Amino acid sequence: MLAYSELLPWVKESSATSLLHIWAGVFFIVIFPMYAWDHIRGHADRLRKFSLVTASGILQFFTGLGLIISGIILLLYGAYALDLPREIHLVLTFVLAGSLIMHKISRK
Repeated sequence: MLAYSELLPWVKESSATSLLHIWAGVFFIVIFPMYAWDHIRGHADRLRKFSLVTASGILQFFTGLGLIISGIILLLYGAYALDLPREIHLVLTFVLAGSLIMHKISRK
């Protein structure tokens, strides 16, 4: 949301919001794999049967990987140099948010 000021016209892109977004991405790169691995190991017994929780968790895992990969590409080449990674990153952001909500409201 911070990097896509055209979606929210009242949000002005500045170096502070860009820097915040980059630091959030670095935090996500470090925390996401550790949390995902620990969460998968902790719930391995429940992952054998397919449910909405399992599906949303799988979606979160692959969406997170896609966000990391597209985020690294955008960081290296710039947010406005390549359109496809920018669009993929935007779509995956909303998919991740939706899957987190679905995971939270699903019956455990």
